[in-house]
Amino acid sequence: MAKIFIVEDEAEIREELIQLVSARTHDGIVGACGSVKEALLLIPSAAPDIILMDIELSDGHSFEILEHLPSTPFSVIFVTAYEHYALRAIKAGTLDYLLKPVKEKELYDALDKASLRPNVLHAVQKEILFDKQSTMLVLKTLNETYFVRHSDILYCKGDGGYTTFFLFDGREITTSTTLKEYETLLPEGLFLRIHKSFLICLNFIISYHHDGFVFLQGGIQVPVSTRKKDLLMQKMTINNA
Repeated sequence: MAKIFIVEDEAEIREELIQLVSARTHDGIVGACGSVKEALLLIPSAAPDIILMDIELSDGHSFEILEHLPSTPFSVIFVTAYEHYALRAIKAGTLDYLLKPVKEKELYDALDKASLRPNVLHAVQKEILFDKQSTMLVLKTLNETYFVRHSDILYCKGDGGYTTFFLFDGREITTSTTLKEYETLLPEGLFLRIHKSFLICLNFIISYHHDGFVFLQGGIQVPVSTRKKDLLMQKMTINNA
């Protein structure tokens, strides 16, 4: 049975989440609260497997809870009304990010996924979230969570709401996150969006062809938009200085 803790400052929503979780025979509520202060006090002794967590609480943000519980292994599902926290949640490697009002099926699907994943991921997620010098990125697919070093990414290709990462070792990982969001997460000194559909690692460029494309290691050809040509040449000059 998965042990679930709820952090939600709106009493009505907190009670709704408790009822939805309690209706599942294979999950159990081990605690609930509505503030950062209460969460830091109650979570260690409750030892939950999964936390359903609002982001904006009465006395702060729930990211503070993650920051102050470094040795507590649990999986996090954010439940919030605010879409603008999505990037930080992605970087934290959270298992899911549900927008209010929460739909029963979405909640149950998220809980099912969380129950199948090892809690040991939490320590790595925290390191990536709070270490500004982190050189890793969390990539979530339907069935797996990958921790990928920036230096292993050859390039990324966007296709609507999806992004495929092409790695140095030949792997391809597709996530349901836009290329624009990853452009924000990856270091601008190392990566450049040279086309509306392509974000490349500058370290892997072999040559630039004046008819509008670059060759990356492995003979990979990637198009360069006309308006990004000058910026690309500027970046390459700086990197090779």
